[in-house]
Amino acid sequence: MAASSVASENTVIYKLFCTNNDGNSNLINRDFLDICAEKYLSQITGFLRRYIWQNEPFNLRVVESLITGVPIYLEGITSYEDNVEDEWFIVYLLFYLSEKDKNLVIQVQDNDGEFLLIEAANHLPKWLNPDTCENRIFIYQGALHIIPITSSPADITPLPNGIPSLSDAISVVRQFSSVTKASPSIQEAVRNRIKEYPMRIDEYKHRAHCYVPCAVAAILKEDPSLLPHAVKAFYLRDPIDLKACRAMKFFAPETRVMSEIIFTRCLYAQLSCQKYEPDKMTGWNLPEVNNSDRKAHELGMKLACGFEILASSAQSRMLMESKDSEHDFCNDVRWRRFAKSLKDKGYFRDEVEGSKMYNTLLLQAKEFYLSSLKHRTSANVSPGIRVQKLLRTVNVNFEEMKEAEKMLRPADDDSWMDITPEILDSMLEKMSNQATESKIAKTITSGLKSFVQTRSDIEGVEPALCTQKKKKQKINFDPDAFADAVNAILDFRIPNSDDDGSSSSMSGYSDDDDDDVALGEGSQDKYNVSNKKGKILDDMKDYMDEMDRQLANTNIGLSFEKLPPRATMEDEEMGHIPDKRSDIDDEEDDFHPVDIDLNALKNMLESYSSQQGLPGPVSNMFSSMGMEVPDNLDS
Repeated sequence: MAASSVASENTVIYKLFCTNNDGNSNLINRDFLDICAEKYLSQITGFLRRYIWQNEPFNLRVVESLITGVPIYLEGITSYEDNVEDEWFIVYLLFYLSEKDKNLVIQVQDNDGEFLLIEAANHLPKWLNPDTCENRIFIYQGALHIIPITSSPADITPLPNGIPSLSDAISVVRQFSSVTKASPSIQEAVRNRIKEYPMRIDEYKHRAHCYVPCAVAAILKEDPSLLPHAVKAFYLRDPIDLKACRAMKFFAPETRVMSEIIFTRCLYAQLSCQKYEPDKMTGWNLPEVNNSDRKAHELGMKLACGFEILASSAQSRMLMESKDSEHDFCNDVRWRRFAKSLKDKGYFRDEVEGSKMYNTLLLQAKEFYLSSLKHRTSANVSPGIRVQKLLRTVNVNFEEMKEAEKMLRPADDDSWMDITPEILDSMLEKMSNQATESKIAKTITSGLKSFVQTRSDIEGVEPALCTQKKKKQKINFDPDAFADAVNAILDFRIPNSDDDGSSSSMSGYSDDDDDDVALGEGSQDKYNVSNKKGKILDDMKDYMDEMDRQLANTNIGLSFEKLPPRATMEDEEMGHIPDKRSDIDDEEDDFHPVDIDLNALKNMLESYSSQQGLPGPVSNMFSSMGMEVPDNLDS
């Protein structure tokens, strides 16, 4: 059994950890994983049949780890080269499989490591970095899971400290999925990257007209998966390959027909942007530059050269390949199970067995089966050999193809290759549409102001909806009760003619649905109320000014954030500077008012950060305010 591989450049590695029907991963064996691989491949065959890979397809093989304690698992390795869409399509397939099999735990990485975290970098907790994420990131039940770390090594918790072993990490994800499930913001960041699949499979394709030799058109109709290899061969051509292109031994240009070729956008861009002048002695007669068919002729010429390079490089391999026996599908039990699964899922589209379409689908399934379960790479299986074999067996009908030219659909517009300044600005705006610190700070302070104005009792904070309803109601104000209450709080000695020695209370406040506010009866009552209110406000102002003077001589004010000496127009619009300053401002030249909003925000974020992602008073208050704060705020 093969050992686990390490990701090379532009390569994604995915590991699937399965369990048996009892949920036990320690009792599974190779035969069981073979069945699981066939089941998973059959579940996603509908997607794979429509997709055009840049280099290597999605594949699965059985791997027995050399590390003690790690159960046997399925592994896939795919080189996506220049097309990163292949990598994210694989991520979509892995999320899809994890939703189908509720016990399946998946780990996916590339040469950059945990690339899913890179996509959600703006939403990660502070403790999560490349040094602390090893064996902590998994896909499980259609969601991303992150095994958190404890705030202290002394905490008694099932969560592992340090670098957990792979088997322990998998067990934690299965047993404590509610704890390990990543936050909604992280889930959304990853989901946004793959949410357009599977629709994007067809949207990312480009249909083009290519004037190619009829043998090329016949081969691509029989095996479309050879297209990326031909583009790659031409894209990476060397002087030896150019010799084959001047000979055109296998694909002569004299038999060219206009054909419809389906590319991915990446393949189309790679082929169309290549500059190449063919040897006129070969027979390539291209139309004038301003001719409408010029592009189709150039694409066909480049594609034919790519197939010529593949076929020429395979001649020596064909001699070695002829000595090897063909794969015995008739006696392959795993192939029969895989073929039956494909048939049950409608892969053959109700085609009659033995028909042309049925045989084409069967050939594609066999190629996929060999490349997936045996994991044969381009190093030991040459696409050129497949081209050589198809040249011997494919049906090339020149007259029929010339008739088919009349029924071709229009080619797709390739204006998407041109990035205008407006499109670039739109892309940059979309990428930068993240919550800035200023927006977050404004949201928190406004939410905090709204929160402190809500009503609270022994049962907790009353919802804002109820508070808004009660704001519409008028109140009945009792001035004597208000004066007694303030007197009791501040210990003021305010004469009260109605004072009978009884204790004051706030019972003077009562809900009243009347439209008017009753402040007393008669002008004398209004006069008394006005005097009492004025006296109370003057005394409170004197009390607060005296407190400011005493605190001004201490260092306690150094711990507060102050407003700037002179308010800018922006500060005045934000409402940071009051309309009237207190007398203490006139007495002290270096006195600056405290920025209440900034101090409240700073203290709350420091408290929130000290929770280290665990529940706490500030996070509970944010939850009551209906707010979600990013975990990586430093200011």
